Amino acid sequence: MPRKPADGPKRVTMTDVARRAGVSQPTVSFVLNDRRDVAVAEETRRRVLQAAAELDFVPNRAAQLLRSNKSFTVGVVTSGIVSQPYAGLIVLGLQQVVQPAGYVCMVVDTTDDPGQGDDAVASLVGQGVAAIVYASLAPQPLHRSPRLDGIRTIFVNCWPEEGPAETILLADEYAGGRAAAASVFDRGHRDVAFLGGMRNDYACKERRRGFDDAARAAGLRPADLVHRYGTYQIGNGYDLATEVITEHAPTALVCGNDRMAIGALLALHALGLECPRDVSIVGFDDQPDVADQVRPGLTTAALPHLMLGRRAGELLLAGPDDAPERVIVDCELIERESVGDPPRRRRRGTAK
Repeated sequence: MPRKPADGPKRVTMTDVARRAGVSQPTVSFVLNDRRDVAVAEETRRRVLQAAAELDFVPNRAAQLLRSNKSFTVGVVTSGIVSQPYAGLIVLGLQQVVQPAGYVCMVVDTTDDPGQGDDAVASLVGQGVAAIVYASLAPQPLHRSPRLDGIRTIFVNCWPEEGPAETILLADEYAGGRAAAASVFDRGHRDVAFLGGMRNDYACKERRRGFDDAARAAGLRPADLVHRYGTYQIGNGYDLATEVITEHAPTALVCGNDRMAIGALLALHALGLECPRDVSIVGFDDQPDVADQVRPGLTTAALPHLMLGRRAGELLLAGPDDAPERVIVDCELIERESVGDPPRRRRRGTAK
C-alpha cells in the first residue's frame, strides 16, 4: 500500500494563540482584528500580541474579509512617480507602514492620460479597496475621480482639482526655501541670486517666498536681489548661472532644484571659477545619488517623499475619525560642502 505523503507544517490558528496567551479564542480575535469597540485589558492585549509573535501567527485575511466586510487593499493613483525613482519613495513609505498591518497596495500611474484614472479608480473601487491614495511627483492639482463617493481619499504631494479630500499631505516648500537661502545669508553672503523653476509653479512660488523672507531676515530688500526662472533642468541651470554670474557677479546661487544646481556647478567650471571658493551653490530636493555624489557635495533642502508616504499610511491605519485636513511635513536642510564664506574679492564695491 503506498505510503501517504507527509503533511506539511500545521498552520497556526487563533486557538493556538489563545492557548499560549491563556485567553479565549474570541479575545484573540478581538485583539488581532483591533476591535476597539470591545473592552480588552491592555495586559491581556499585550499577552495576545506576544503569543501571536512567538507562534509566527499569520492571519487568514480572506476569512477576515468575508466575516468583517473589510478590505485590505489600498489603491494608489500616481502621476509621474513610476518614472522617477526618488519620488517613488512616497509609495515605498506608504507600503512600509500598511504592509505589516496586512494591507497591499495596487499602484496605477495616469501620467499619460489623467482621464484614464477614472476607469482605474472604478476598477479599484469595484474590488472593494479600503482607500484611494493620490500621489504626485511634484505638488500640483490632480484630477479626482467622481466615482469615489464613500471611499477614503488621501492626496500626497498634490490636491484635488475638484471635490473633497479627507487629508492633503504636502512638503513644507516655503520653510525649505527659507532654510536653503538662510544657509548662505547666515554665512555672510549678500550678493545672492535665486534661480527658480517655472514662475507659476507652486513649489517655485513657495521656495521664492521663503528666499525673500530669509533675505529680509538678513536685513536685505528682496527687490535688490537677482531672481531668474527656468525649467528645473540641468541645461537651464547652466544657462541661467552663466548669465547671472557674468552680469551680476553674485557670491551665492540658490537654485530651484538639484538639477539646476548641477547645471550651475558646470557653469562655474566653464567660467574658470570654483565652488564654494568663488561662488556657493544651494540646491533643493536632496535627490538620491545626485546631491551627495557631485563634488563638492551639494547643500540642499530635502524633499520628504518617504515621510510623506509613511504619514499617509499612518493616517490610513488610524482611521477616518478626526483625520486632519492638511499635514505639512518638514524639508530638512542637508548641509554639505557647496556652501562657504563669501570671498572678499567678489563683494560689490571691492576690486575683483
